[in-house]
Amino acid sequence: LLVFPKGERYFFSMDRIDSVNDADEMTLHIDYRRDTNEIPEHFICAYRLRDPATGKQGPWLAGITLGPSVVYEAWCNQRPEIVIFILEFGGRPIKAGESFSAAFIVGYFDTIDAMHAVNDCYKGHTALSVDGSGWRLVK
Repeated sequence: LLVFPKGERYFFSMDRIDSVNDADEMTLHIDYRRDTNEIPEHFICAYRLRDPATGKQGPWLAGITLGPSVVYEAWCNQRPEIVIFILEFGGRPIKAGESFSAAFIVGYFDTIDAMHAVNDCYKGHTALSVDGSGWRLVK
């Protein structure tokens, strides 16, 4: 699910798993381990863009996980011409018919402080809901 708020340089997204089987540990693979680290206050992966012709720094392209406690593992790979952010969420027991989700903001930010400010506005949400009246974030 993607939501593009008017007038913003970012969008909201959500991934959700609906389980038809019981599982002791189910994840969505999207090198952080929740079981060996404290849950961070903010979970932000970002890369500073630059003009390839001039080298001038541009905005940050960032992905913000709004509910940091849902992240199971995460890491970053950099290869020539590409940076890959990988995130797994879940990693907890689940029963048939249950679901789990994670909500994100992805977009351009001029400063790191701007990323943290947007995160603080929406922190703790793990889902998006859409109906006839519009969309909303859900905890």
